Amino acid sequence: MKKICILLMFAMPTLLHAADNDTVIINKPKSVTVITGDSIQEILVKGREGDEGFTYRDRIKLKGNDYSRETFSNRDLKPKLSLGNKKNSKVDVTGHFAFGMVLPTNVSSGMDFPGGKSWEIYFSPLDFEFYLNKSKRDYISFGIGFDWRNYRMTDKTRFVKIGDDQVGLGTYPEGADPKFSRVKVFSLSFPLLFQHEFGKDWGFGLGPVLNWNTYGSLKTKYKMDGGEHKFTDKHIGQRKITVDFMALFKNPLFDIYLKYCPTDVLKDSDLKFRSLSFGFYL
Repeated sequence: MKKICILLMFAMPTLLHAADNDTVIINKPKSVTVITGDSIQEILVKGREGDEGFTYRDRIKLKGNDYSRETFSNRDLKPKLSLGNKKNSKVDVTGHFAFGMVLPTNVSSGMDFPGGKSWEIYFSPLDFEFYLNKSKRDYISFGIGFDWRNYRMTDKTRFVKIGDDQVGLGTYPEGADPKFSRVKVFSLSFPLLFQHEFGKDWGFGLGPVLNWNTYGSLKTKYKMDGGEHKFTDKHIGQRKITVDFMALFKNPLFDIYLKYCPTDVLKDSDLKFRSLSFGFYL
């Protein structure tokens, strides 16, 4: 009985307070289950206002006069590693991953980029958030990331290399069954964003992203005479430095990003197209 009382004493505040005194408010839970034993106390909350799939678990195990505590929430999708004291820290370090669709704009004649065929993958292992106030609702974030973007055509026209660092258009051999022809650009990216949190996971971010486009390539694939043919080329003359304008739209499910670059992907080429991308940001 004494052990159960000790466990209850530690466990009762968990619906209002998580580890490190972070406040957790669960409005209108669907069910609350309390599991007790000689050496364990667990509180399980399922559902909350506007989110039936929400789950929160707080488990305490007692060993002699010591105890261990574990907490879990299936909606805690944005873990942060704080520098210094978490409550009073002015800087947090996070990581982000983005996946989206690329829709080339300002496309010169002769090229056709169908929707849903061109994609972007972005990964930022380090993103520093510098808070501007004690509420931590306004902050400047600076990140270091890696970006892959491809621009894919699937019609009868393909990309070809026509000289040193030059890209042009060509046709497939007669009888070929085209699969795709694409330009790919890899970049080191440095986003600098102002971000604001309204609360309840709603917010926005705005700012530039500096891209150092270190690598570009062409790839064409088609089938002919019962076999598959693939051709690749490097050193395609991509623009080395570009700047995207980026917007983040934060919401309780998945954050959405939008990026637009007002300069052409290829520097010295008659082929003109720019990059517009949007997708999920985690």
